[in-house]
Amino acid sequence: MKVAKLFSISIMTCALLIGAFFLGFVVPDAVDAVNARNPHKFLASLQLLPDRFEQLTNPSGQDDQSQLPLVDTYWTVLNEVSDKYYGKKVDQRELTYSAIRGMLEALNDPYTRFLDPKEAKDMREQNEGNFVGIGAELDTDKKTHQVYIKEPVEKSPAEKKGLKPGDVILKVDGKPIAGLDIEEVVKRIRGLQGTVVRLTIHRPKVKQLLEFRIVRDVVPYRMVKQQMLDETQKIGYIKLRGFNEKSDSQFNEALTHLEQQNMRALILDLRDNPGGLLTTAVDIGSRFVESGPIVIIQERGNRRSTLDVEPGKHNHRKYPLVVLVNKHSASASEIVAGAIKDNHAGTLVGATTFGKGKVQTIVPLMDGSAVSITTAKYLTPAGTDINKVGITPDVLVEVPDSAALEIDPDDPKTDKQLMQAQEIARQKLLSAGGSARAQPPRRAAARKF
Repeated sequence: MKVAKLFSISIMTCALLIGAFFLGFVVPDAVDAVNARNPHKFLASLQLLPDRFEQLTNPSGQDDQSQLPLVDTYWTVLNEVSDKYYGKKVDQRELTYSAIRGMLEALNDPYTRFLDPKEAKDMREQNEGNFVGIGAELDTDKKTHQVYIKEPVEKSPAEKKGLKPGDVILKVDGKPIAGLDIEEVVKRIRGLQGTVVRLTIHRPKVKQLLEFRIVRDVVPYRMVKQQMLDETQKIGYIKLRGFNEKSDSQFNEALTHLEQQNMRALILDLRDNPGGLLTTAVDIGSRFVESGPIVIIQERGNRRSTLDVEPGKHNHRKYPLVVLVNKHSASASEIVAGAIKDNHAGTLVGATTFGKGKVQTIVPLMDGSAVSITTAKYLTPAGTDINKVGITPDVLVEVPDSAALEIDPDDPKTDKQLMQAQEIARQKLLSAGGSARAQPPRRAAARKF
């Protein structure tokens, strides 16, 4: 009994000592936080406990990094600025966001960036495939710096109201947008579901200005557009705008629709496709590559892994394939294009791609913001690093940037690159035999490395 009692007293004594040790660290910060009415500082002191404990156990300073109280330093500067700055008072949240952005800029990596809650929400909507707006893709003319409608989304409020490619936006809700960048114009057009936005439009070859009143709505963004370009040769065409959670299912539907029209060759258009989800790139690449890796991922320490073909995606017939790319084809677009090129699954036509060979991981934060961190780079199946280099197509067809405004989507003959792709598709059909038929769905092949 005496031994048990002594043991209990020893345990209680240790607990009291540990508690006193803990309070000795945090009570001063707690008092400061109460006096300053700033609970964040108390939370910061809790986060700093491991560093302080390291300082106590390693007073010799062998590790200089552990001697730097980073969180305390930040809070000291933030409080000093908040208390003493002469100019207009700045919200502490904005100061913190700016500090994070400055920290990430020190990495000199344009793809590692901070997203405030609005930007994080927009990215989630983009990846999910739904957003509230009018449903129009915008771009900026590099010569005039005017923002114009690149393409209205199929069945969107913008399309239903009659907006067309090439329409130049002059005013939003009566306010001129001259001098604004495209991101600011998008912010002005976006809004709550059910509200109205007024656009003043200049349409080329139309003298008077046009006014459109458009009700904002949820837009299920169609990432895929398909049509039969050549009814005689049965050459199908699929335009893929991006890689989000809905892209592969929509792509599957497009292939089925074209097969029902007896498609015999396919043109896949990845031009101006900025990329998106890595998993979706693997899904779509798997539809054209027989086996092996779609992409090689190289992580820190040069550790490599592969994301391989998903045999379950071999649920369509195999066709002669031509892939269109340009200098705005980036990221996931380059993964698909690289896999097709390295595996000789199709012919690439157009201009050298953008050259984004980095992989980002999105880390959500508690206040709705997020940070996008480059966590790896990717290589094509042949081990080629395309970052800042891009992928050179098999057939180069360069066109000036201004040509984008001159292309009539209803008349493929105005598109020089598309015309070349059609010609190559016809040659493929001819070399396979004039009456060649599409092959039946492929069976899953044994993987090769």
